[in-house]
Amino acid sequence: MLKPIKNLHDYQPNKNNKRIQSLSTQLIKIGLGILSGLIATTSSAIAAEQIAVRYSIGTILISIKDLATFAQQGEISPILSIPETILSPEDVEKLRQLLVTPMTASPWSIQQFNDTPTGTVILTRFGNFIQTDNGENGLNSLKTAINQASKLPGGLTLLGILENFPGKRIEIDLNFGRQVIQDLSQIIYEDQSIINWIREQAKAEINNPALQNRPINLRNPGTTEWKKESLTFQNPRRNQPSPVDIYIPQISTPAPVIVISHGLGSDRTTFKYLAEHLASHGYFVAVQEHLETSADGLANFLQGNAQPPGADAFVDRPLDITYVLNLLEEKAKKSAFPSDLLLDNVGVIGQSYGGYTALAVGGATFNTNRINQECAKVADQQLTLNISVLLQCQATSIANKGYDLQDKRVKAVIAVNPITSVVFGQEGMSKIQIPVLMIGGSDDYVAPAVSEQIYPFSWLTSPNKYLMLLEKGTHFSFLASGESVIPVPDQIIGPNPELAFPFLKAISLVFFNSYIRGQAEYLPYLNAGYIQRVETSPFSLTIVNSLTQENIQEAIRKVRKK
Repeated sequence: MLKPIKNLHDYQPNKNNKRIQSLSTQLIKIGLGILSGLIATTSSAIAAEQIAVRYSIGTILISIKDLATFAQQGEISPILSIPETILSPEDVEKLRQLLVTPMTASPWSIQQFNDTPTGTVILTRFGNFIQTDNGENGLNSLKTAINQASKLPGGLTLLGILENFPGKRIEIDLNFGRQVIQDLSQIIYEDQSIINWIREQAKAEINNPALQNRPINLRNPGTTEWKKESLTFQNPRRNQPSPVDIYIPQISTPAPVIVISHGLGSDRTTFKYLAEHLASHGYFVAVQEHLETSADGLANFLQGNAQPPGADAFVDRPLDITYVLNLLEEKAKKSAFPSDLLLDNVGVIGQSYGGYTALAVGGATFNTNRINQECAKVADQQLTLNISVLLQCQATSIANKGYDLQDKRVKAVIAVNPITSVVFGQEGMSKIQIPVLMIGGSDDYVAPAVSEQIYPFSWLTSPNKYLMLLEKGTHFSFLASGESVIPVPDQIIGPNPELAFPFLKAISLVFFNSYIRGQAEYLPYLNAGYIQRVETSPFSLTIVNSLTQENIQEAIRKVRKK
């Protein structure tokens, strides 16, 4: 039988263990990301009064009233002083803020999400270690608590969820949590070993003599004047037109065309800085809005005015690009632009869900068997570092319908933080036969680099492929700031994203000059030698053009021997 721990203040963790501290910092970031995602995307007669934290050596009882006092006033009771021996003062303050930070969403929207398969999977996973007072999975109690807390005047908060959890007390199974942490820590160490291997491979190219005496100002604006216009296009799968911004270079020679696809919760302004940069270098740029998955679309759902984005978006998004190109063809035939458009040789760049979109129009196909196999296991998994799998598994209902989403006009793609591992898998990624640049962030906990970019890069069979890794980069490092629909903790956003913009400007220009304009003189820039010359602290870049699954397995074997 479990008994309360005595002499709690005698317990002092080894704060000198840098490996533990580093791991705990990463897991705190991951926890903040998962919890913020839970809050962002989600009446009991008796509410729990205590949290019982069960561990192998006993049970700690924490009063929810004391927790509320800590969260609202910063006062720490004796039992709550324990985290201070484990976390830094900054992390304790982050924990306090996490408890009271509200998510503005309608109760209807939260309940709708909780009842979706994705919402149920998330809450089932949390319910494995946030259990009812009789030790059962806390799924239904979490749903009740979240729905009730969402109706509070101050909005949905983590503290509100705890205060509305039904039953006498909330059971937290730290034994389960410890096993999860051990599993996650092994993944973290293995992932880091793979990233280290890539970094070492790139070092050989840093002093490439082919780059000597070459200009390095590709991150600076070009000299071409351009104008911006806003149009609408019609995707026949929707009952309303969609907006698209076009950046028109004021030139008389035929203009190469680039299409930019934003991610979930972003919009046409997110990559405005990149569109302007490419236009200043003579590219015609189109930035369409994917309605259901845009910032406005997500806001409409959170306000209770629309259903959550569903599986259809996996088809609608690539088709948006096709119908934008169709619109441009019609306009060009009527001489609506200063010059002709080179619409048989288009480049596409997309981020996150937009990265998926770029790869889909570039030739990647749904891998129905992998989607069915991997998504059947999702509900049974404990926790995952890869939140994007939940989004990818929405494609289960449409993957076997034979959609061909490739647009043959697209001749090169850049995929930034793309989601790929489940929806495409090795079979789907191997279908791409055009030049590809994949970009990942070493600190991306939404679409982790190893799972979503590094392994998938090794599946590519195109001879012209590049993998770029942004050190200290997160899922948000290339996104322009704006009014966020979903509040994202600073720890998840990472360093100031504006410091990473020059990288994307330069590498996009280099890649598209090489493969859309066919200017072979830019190919030498696609290596670490050039990339490191445009670095901006604290970010750094690594780029390779060769990586096999055997290389990845060798890196993992090395870390397992330590």
